[in-house]
Amino acid sequence: MKKFFLLVIVMVIATMSFAQGSFLATLSHDGQISVYYGASALSQALEAADNGDVITLSSGQFTAADITKAVTIRGAGMSIKNDSISSHESTIIQGKFGISLSDSTTSKRLIIEGVYFTSTLSYKGCIRNPLFMKSRFESINIDGEGGTLVNSSFIHCRIADGFCLSSNSNACLINSVVWNPFNASQTGSNFEFNNCVICFTRSSSSSSYPYASGVINSYYKNSVIMVGYYAGNETKYSNNVIPPSCNAIYCVGCSEYGSAFSSMNNIFFKLGSTSFSNKIPSSYSVIFKTGTSKYRDGEVFILTDNAKEIYLCGDGKEVGIHGGNLPYEEDPITPQIIKCNVASKTTADGKLSVDIEVKAAE
Repeated sequence: MKKFFLLVIVMVIATMSFAQGSFLATLSHDGQISVYYGASALSQALEAADNGDVITLSSGQFTAADITKAVTIRGAGMSIKNDSISSHESTIIQGKFGISLSDSTTSKRLIIEGVYFTSTLSYKGCIRNPLFMKSRFESINIDGEGGTLVNSSFIHCRIADGFCLSSNSNACLINSVVWNPFNASQTGSNFEFNNCVICFTRSSSSSSYPYASGVINSYYKNSVIMVGYYAGNETKYSNNVIPPSCNAIYCVGCSEYGSAFSSMNNIFFKLGSTSFSNKIPSSYSVIFKTGTSKYRDGEVFILTDNAKEIYLCGDGKEVGIHGGNLPYEEDPITPQIIKCNVASKTTADGKLSVDIEVKAAE
C-alpha cells in the first residue's frame, strides 16, 4: 500500500485544543479541505457539504446523521484488520439514519464505501443510482413516508437482517451477503444477485419479513441460496419457496425440502438427493467450511475444497462471493485516514496544525 501525508492548517478559536488521535471527518469541496472532530464530525461535514463533495472518515465511532445530499462518504473499512499489510480499525456509524436526497435529478450520485452501520437505513423519496461498496448494514427499509431505490448497486456489502425494496425499485448486489431480502410491493421491483450468499430465515410468525416467496421477479446468478430455516433453530417451513417469477443460473440451493426450488427450471445445483434430505448444518457444511444459518459478521463463506470443484459458474470459477470477476474483499479501494495528530495548542495567529496520514490503495 502506498502512503502519503496531508498537512492541513485550519483556523480555530485560540482557546480550542484537541488530543492526538481524534476521530475526524474531512470535507473536500472545490479543492479546499475542511476538518471536523469528534463523534458528531459526520453530521457537521454533511451540513456543510454540497452535492458532489467528498467526506472521508477516520476509524472510530460516529453518530449517525441523515443524508440529504449526493455526496461520497469514505470510511476506513467495515472490519478490523490486524495483518501487516492492511492493518486498520473500522469506521462505525451508530444509530438509525435516513437517505433523502434533496435533488433526485442531480447528475451527482450518492456513494458510500468502507463503513459499518449498526442500525437501520431508511430511504425516502427517489434515490437514483446510489452506490454502496464494502459496507455493512444492519437492515435497509422504506421510510414511513415512502421511497424508491432506482438502479442501486451494492458491491462487497453485507446486510445482516432485512433488505426491503419498495415498488418501482431495483437493486443489483455483486459479491455480497444478504439475509432476508424481500419486495414490499408485489409489482414493479426486483433484485439481481451476482456471486452472492442469500439466506431466508424468517418464519410465518414474523410480521416484518415474509418467506422467500416475498422476493419476486428477481434474478440469481452464481450464488448460494439458503431457504427455509428459522434463525437459531433451523425449523422447517415447507411453504417457504422461491416463486416461479424468479430465475437462477449456476446457483447452489440449500433447503430441507424440494419444493423450495421446484418452480425454477434453470441451471441449479441442488444439494443432496432430490428429496433434499440434507439439513442445516450438515447441508451448510457441504458448501462452506464454517458457519451456521444465523448471520455473523465474521463469517467469510469460504467454500469447502470439494464444493470449489463441484459447484462452478459458467466461466469455470466457483459460486459465491469469492468467485466471479470481483472476488469478495473488505478493504476499501479509496484512500483512508489511518492517523491524525492534532497540535495541543494553536499558534499566536490562531492556527492549528493537523497532521493527517492517509493510506491510498495501490
